[in-house]
Amino acid sequence: MSYHETLSFHTLQQVNKPKYAVFCDFDETYFAHSITDESRKALMDLETFIHSNHLDHKILLGWVTGSSLSSVLAKMKRGGFRYLPHFVASDLGTEITYFSEEGQVSDKDWEARLQESNFSHDLVEEIKQTLSKKYEIELVPQTQHGFSRYKINYYYRSSDENTDKRALEAIRRLAREHEIGVNINRCNPLAGDPENSYDVDFIPLRTGKPYIVDFILNKFAIERENSFAFGDSGNDVDMLKKTGHGYLVGNATAEAKSLHSRMTEGSYTAGILEVLKAHIKR
Repeated sequence: MSYHETLSFHTLQQVNKPKYAVFCDFDETYFAHSITDESRKALMDLETFIHSNHLDHKILLGWVTGSSLSSVLAKMKRGGFRYLPHFVASDLGTEITYFSEEGQVSDKDWEARLQESNFSHDLVEEIKQTLSKKYEIELVPQTQHGFSRYKINYYYRSSDENTDKRALEAIRRLAREHEIGVNINRCNPLAGDPENSYDVDFIPLRTGKPYIVDFILNKFAIERENSFAFGDSGNDVDMLKKTGHGYLVGNATAEAKSLHSRMTEGSYTAGILEVLKAHIKR
């Protein structure tokens, strides 16, 4: 995403010594793929609340998403967004970009962590080939996401419960043996994924959504009890559990609901706003 591309949107003012941190998944949490008049109004209401309160109440807002920055920007345009957040942790929390009136900048400390990792595209390809030849487990590339330096996406097509269990255990075991992180969760067709499939995302160790929470809270010296997180799917649950107030939005998947009990009444941004209004007093 170039600086020129971000000029379509307003930036939030920088918060000195933020008190609150708000971490939001993007697809099917902050951004409803099925855009309706109701979802547009709910988005505008949340944006207005954040814009009006982020300075007085010292709120730091970030999106933590599996999408790339360019994909997020395209969806923002389609959804009629007005404001960028303070930061986007894109590509499943492997890249952190901050936004301000001066432009955008990557987090150098986070980048250093990535460069110290064992992650490489060749190593992931080795895992993929071993899965295919030794276990007859086929991973299908997610070509729609384009190239990412530190995240490689595949689909695993679901078969039956026992076969799936053995296959997913083999994927996790091989990733662990190669010192590569892996994130696996059921696909959400509402976000554009195929039916009856799993997302299999290979990333560096000590990166991903829950590690973003730890890193940001430490970097900005924010108390965990003053942190909020919102998501809709199974791959958000670990992030939710890292914060003082972690919620699934009302439209969450069945898989996510089986893993996390705290939910908002409202869906998408209406659910986010409902919680923030209750905890961050005007």
